Amino acid sequence: MLRCLLMIACLTFAPRRAAAAVIAPETPTGRAEVWVDGAHHGPGDGSRERPFSTLAEALTRGAEGGRPFRVYLSPGRYPGSFVLPAGLELVGAGEGSVLQGEGAGPVVRAPKGSSLRSLAIQGGSWGLEAAGGVRLAAVRFSGQGTGAVRVEAGHLSVEGGVFEAGGAGTVGVMLVEGSRAEVREGSFAGAFRRGVEARDSEVELESVRFRGPLTALYQAGGRVRLRHAAVEGGSEVGLFVQRGTLRLEDVTVTGHEYGLQGLEATLEARGFTSVRAVRAGVALIGSRGTLEDSWVLGSGGFGAVSLVGSDMVLRGIRVDGADAYGISATRGRLRLQRTLITRLTTREGDSGDGLHLRDAEVEVEGLVVRDVAGVGVLAAQGSRVVLRDVSLEACREAGVWAETLARVTAEGLEVRGSGGPALVALEDGVLRVDALLVRDNAGGLVVADCQGATSVKLERVVGRGPGQVAAEPGAKCVMGGGSP
Repeated sequence: MLRCLLMIACLTFAPRRAAAAVIAPETPTGRAEVWVDGAHHGPGDGSRERPFSTLAEALTRGAEGGRPFRVYLSPGRYPGSFVLPAGLELVGAGEGSVLQGEGAGPVVRAPKGSSLRSLAIQGGSWGLEAAGGVRLAAVRFSGQGTGAVRVEAGHLSVEGGVFEAGGAGTVGVMLVEGSRAEVREGSFAGAFRRGVEARDSEVELESVRFRGPLTALYQAGGRVRLRHAAVEGGSEVGLFVQRGTLRLEDVTVTGHEYGLQGLEATLEARGFTSVRAVRAGVALIGSRGTLEDSWVLGSGGFGAVSLVGSDMVLRGIRVDGADAYGISATRGRLRLQRTLITRLTTREGDSGDGLHLRDAEVEVEGLVVRDVAGVGVLAAQGSRVVLRDVSLEACREAGVWAETLARVTAEGLEVRGSGGPALVALEDGVLRVDALLVRDNAGGLVVADCQGATSVKLERVVGRGPGQVAAEPGAKCVMGGGSP
């Protein structure tokens, strides 16, 4: 009986002795806090009452504790080049707290990550070089000789940052391979060569404004998302992407040589607007993707949208006041839906086509072309074009023009008020039109040269105005439809 009682006692009290032997680890109550005031004279210990007089001393003494700490920086100028320990939080008193670069190196190095808030960084080759996770809030950069921020690794987060160009040829934010960045509520001002340069990195820019950079975004590889942004005041490409994925939402580029230029890129854009581009609003080479609910208002001699060797879907596009072409496609594929093209002009007086298509496969649905200096839809050099529900109004040369082995098939086509004929087929061009409505076209219904494989076939033609068919005597390349 006694043995049983001893066994029960052992089972009962042994766990209590084990629990009593465990000592709970000490949990930190918060960051150590250090104060710096450049106007303070005499020795200091880093307290609020006796602050350090230099930031360098605060960084050295604070790092001795071996754990993350916070430095409060009073207004004033703090010259030097600073290396921030891991986990440091540097808090200024607004733009009056200035880190002033000395020498040719960067002003601040953050090799293992840190946080900076409410201060200004001036001078230096770079304002900040980061290789770890860095957070910036309300930090202003200015006067750098090479660029404001360089991210070599890790993750950069910017909230409310201001980047001012120190001179021509500088960069606002540069990201190298494998790095990531988020910039929100930021602004880039002055003649930066590139506002943001991203190479094989991931970047998200939201609610940012670029005023003055030659190129706002230069992307080589990687993935970039740009939302709620305005770009203006530059002289080169507004947004450039090469072999990367670019997503745009609610972005406006005013001026610049090109609003958006892509080379072998993937594009997903909604609500993009280009205003008064010198050459073209959108120019894509070897690219693919979607451009949706976007505007091009005024553009130069390369037209509003220029596509070369690309595979694109354009949906809900509006073009107004472009020079030379509304949308041009050379090689590649184009699917066009719900598009309005108006008021195309040309300085030379020999172009101004709504759609200008060469050696391309094109499907169009819901297109309106109105008041253009050239042709509503011109297809050439073996293009294959399908038109559905298309209205061409006041096109001065012709409604639809097919030449040099191009083949155009249309269903539900309206051509009215043309300064020339409704339809033109030349040099082995082929037109097949069903449900054609024509009104008041000065050149009549059809002009065709009837050479080689040139042919026009019409079904269900309705309309009024001149109805003659111009072709060689005795030729039978125009069939069906009759004259309205």
